[in-house]
Amino acid sequence: MIKVLFTGCTFNEEKIEKLKEENLEIIPASANLTQENLIEALQNCDAVIVNGEEKYPEEVLSQCEKLKVIQFFGIGYTKCVDIEVAKKYGKIVANTPKVNSYSVAEFTLGLIFSLNQKILQHYEETKNGKWEEKKFFDLKAKTIGIIGLGHIGTYFAEIMYNAFHAQILYYDKEEKTEIANKYNAKKVSLEEIFKNSDIVSLHLPLNNETKNLIGENELSLMKKTAYFINTARAEIVNAKDLYNCLINNQIAGCAFDGFYKEPIDLTTEETKLLTLPTGKFILTPHTGHNAVEGTTRVENMCIENLIQIFNNEPCKGVINK
Repeated sequence: MIKVLFTGCTFNEEKIEKLKEENLEIIPASANLTQENLIEALQNCDAVIVNGEEKYPEEVLSQCEKLKVIQFFGIGYTKCVDIEVAKKYGKIVANTPKVNSYSVAEFTLGLIFSLNQKILQHYEETKNGKWEEKKFFDLKAKTIGIIGLGHIGTYFAEIMYNAFHAQILYYDKEEKTEIANKYNAKKVSLEEIFKNSDIVSLHLPLNNETKNLIGENELSLMKKTAYFINTARAEIVNAKDLYNCLINNQIAGCAFDGFYKEPIDLTTEETKLLTLPTGKFILTPHTGHNAVEGTTRVENMCIENLIQIFNNEPCKGVINK
């Protein structure tokens, strides 16, 4: 029986029992284990499904000899494990690419509506007796700048092009000719994205190249009426520069799904963003992936990956091949 620790376990008892037929013993664990408790819990485990806040640095992996596979529940594994450290200790790292990409793209649209249609401001004011209509613009035929035309960015382009006949600009390291032709998208520089877009939407992974990629130089190019949406990682955007941009009304507003420290630590400098007026900066708790359908797809791929890996079969989810 393959023993699998599952932090922040989403399986019910029935599912856990059924997985024993697949030779997988699922061991549910807290989503906020201390490092000491994590090391202890992993001593007899062959694999871990990571859906908690724990990290897997060298001091953890060096003490977990039996552990073979670190399966991330979702895509963004970089905040919990360093691939090179995992390689050093012979650990396979896997994630679940593509399976919740559409959910995040659709959530991005929800954030746009919340900002542009002033939904939060309207609610706050009307519940307090103030009846005031606020202006917003139609999304139809607007220019949408997409930074990162991967799985999520492509779904977002599809939504905006088909539903709103938007003009799509994209920034990506690679030419995406087939996608570009399908959605009449134009590949441009990062500067052109910020200068010409009515809405800029960020869909890049966090790595050494993208950390603090976006700061004062880029944000200062935006139209005063434009919105900036980030459903990628917060650290791609310089928090101080973003705050200064918003407090000085250089752009109309910004929305993040996820923050610089999760859960939020209110003592950090980045939380100044949360002091901005209602609707100027919107924050949601890294939940864009969390559609019912998306969660089920992630669960299924985690199990599929583990079965393939332990059966020495090809596995698309493996990162450090």
